[in-house]
Amino acid sequence: MYHNHRQQYKLTWILAAWILLMLPSFPVRGEKNGETVVNWKVIALDPGHGGDEDGAYYYGKKEKDVNYRIAQEVKSHLEEYEGVTVVLTRGQEEQLGLAGRVERAKEAEADVFISLHCNATESHKSNGASVYISTGAQWKDTLQQFADCFLGEFEAIGLENAGTFARVTQMGGRREDGTFDDYYGVLRHSYNNGIPALLVEHCFMDSEIDRKYIKDGEGIAQLAQADANAIAAFCGFRKEDGTGVERKHAKVYGATTKAQQLECYDAPNVTGVQLVSYDGQTPGIATYCVSVEDQAGIRSMYLVYRNTFGNTMTVPLIFGKALTDGTWEVKAYIPENMNVDNYALCYVGAYNVAGLDAGYNLSGNEMVGYGKCDWLNTFVYNGEADLNVTTKGSLATAHAKKIEYEIQIGLRNRNNLYPISFYPY
Repeated sequence: MYHNHRQQYKLTWILAAWILLMLPSFPVRGEKNGETVVNWKVIALDPGHGGDEDGAYYYGKKEKDVNYRIAQEVKSHLEEYEGVTVVLTRGQEEQLGLAGRVERAKEAEADVFISLHCNATESHKSNGASVYISTGAQWKDTLQQFADCFLGEFEAIGLENAGTFARVTQMGGRREDGTFDDYYGVLRHSYNNGIPALLVEHCFMDSEIDRKYIKDGEGIAQLAQADANAIAAFCGFRKEDGTGVERKHAKVYGATTKAQQLECYDAPNVTGVQLVSYDGQTPGIATYCVSVEDQAGIRSMYLVYRNTFGNTMTVPLIFGKALTDGTWEVKAYIPENMNVDNYALCYVGAYNVAGLDAGYNLSGNEMVGYGKCDWLNTFVYNGEADLNVTTKGSLATAHAKKIEYEIQIGLRNRNNLYPISFYPY
């Protein structure tokens, strides 16, 4: 009887050992001091665009070239650490599709995929660094903390923190679990191939404020060093002498730090958008009613419209204090470069004081919401905020109305007409 127990005990341990050996090796290893610890050793760097695809092109600089140079320098920095392998997804003048980039990362058995880009807008009025992560639930917390490291590094070199984003597709594609795919192809393909991924928008190439970071080698070197520091710190890389980099956390909105300070972890909910009044002029002023739910208060909202030709236009809403639970009447400046045409609302974006964001895509007669990488509410929408632009208005008159409204709600001072910072960062 004793002999049989010994045999059973031995067989149990052999079976347990076999199960452990057969389990897949996951790159995420747990937490230390409340922070996710990863075991990523193979890093795939994806220089955005390439070949005939220039990307943004300002001040004589092509984004594809800036992205590639940043990737080369980041690779050089990371290879100074022990046991680290870095692969680039494209050659300097190579043009490669989004799926092909992820396929190369997969063939290299990459632990993480990092797409490197620079930004630009039609208005040429934005600046700062931002990070996009997958909308999928897997690796959500890990990628949020990873994004926080990048934004902390960017703040340290003087870039404004423009936020962490998760954007769902507007094409209706879904994953195997039924959730909507990511908007950005490299994030979508990476997620569906089992690779955690994020996309870095280092700065705005069309911004006079950010121009210094891409105009010469010194600025590009700053961006590359920031990237390398963020990756090395988050992954816990060490050089031969044992030295490494400590994590920097973002101090402004956009990552997890502000949410932790305010103990607010819910993304803003938008429950309705309605156009109340608009005279059809561009430029002009429109009045909206927006219904929201948010414990911290929504600090900014914007509407994206698409016209009959497929062109899109962003319309920011203007309000002087954070919008908490309820229905609010707000104004919007209809930009001067909108065509005389019909515009359908296709996307709603919102940020709250805690730095969490939400995005709503039109799907049928519903606005389907995503925020903080979790599903949000879905609200019925039947075109209540669509725009019918009928005439060209006066730029001077529209701008004067906008300034007068901003004075009324406290965004401007009538005496010297400068913006007043309302939101506590």
